[in-house]
Amino acid sequence: MKVNTPNANMLNNVLQQQQKLSQQLATGKRINSAADDAAGLQIANRLSSNINAQQQGQRNLADGVAFARVYDQALQGVNDNILELERLTIAAGNGIYSEADRKALQTEANGYLANIQQGLTAEFAGKALFTDSSLTFNAGESNLSLQTQDLGTVLANQNIFNIDLTDANAVADNLTAVRAAAEQVNAFQAQTGASINTFQSASRAVAGQEVATAEARSRIADLDFAKASSERAANNILSQSSINVAMQARVSSEQALSLLS
Repeated sequence: MKVNTPNANMLNNVLQQQQKLSQQLATGKRINSAADDAAGLQIANRLSSNINAQQQGQRNLADGVAFARVYDQALQGVNDNILELERLTIAAGNGIYSEADRKALQTEANGYLANIQQGLTAEFAGKALFTDSSLTFNAGESNLSLQTQDLGTVLANQNIFNIDLTDANAVADNLTAVRAAAEQVNAFQAQTGASINTFQSASRAVAGQEVATAEARSRIADLDFAKASSERAANNILSQSSINVAMQARVSSEQALSLLS
């Protein structure tokens, strides 16, 4: 004769719930498999993909800002040498200077021109700075571009590399070339500064999107520890009670079978 324990199914359900709560508390996740919440898992995975894209987008923009800053510093280096050339060009217009004095000015000017030529070979991460190109940086959901210029060609077209301070009659032409070159470099710097501001603004926006997306994913996938701990405590009490009742029912069943036999 078989005697069924009335609360066996209840005890089994409680133990299964305890196992699920233990897994959730161990991982910190409300959803550990599709069985926990199929729709929620799909949404959480999509949000995780968005977060990954936003994080990589921020890294891309940070690289763009770094490149732009190095480019700006290189432009400033060229500009500093041009300013010295302007000073020497004006000095060459001094009527009391002798031919030897102007040759000395030309020698010093040649040094600044060599500095400019050296600066034009600058690179960042193996990529030449001064080329006509548009560098694109993906921000996750959009692209931002940084424009660089072939400054060597620009300066050559301004005839800055051919200034002759030994010729007292060429002061005006030399000064025009030097100042035109300085204005061009200043324009490139202004453009670069605007690009840096754009990149930084976009990076802050993407960072804000990442935080909002992570919060949305957390509300779906992460565990409410306070609630889970409370449920586990309640289930502990319920499971202990169920075990006690089952043991009592088993004793009663054995007594009944003993009497029947």
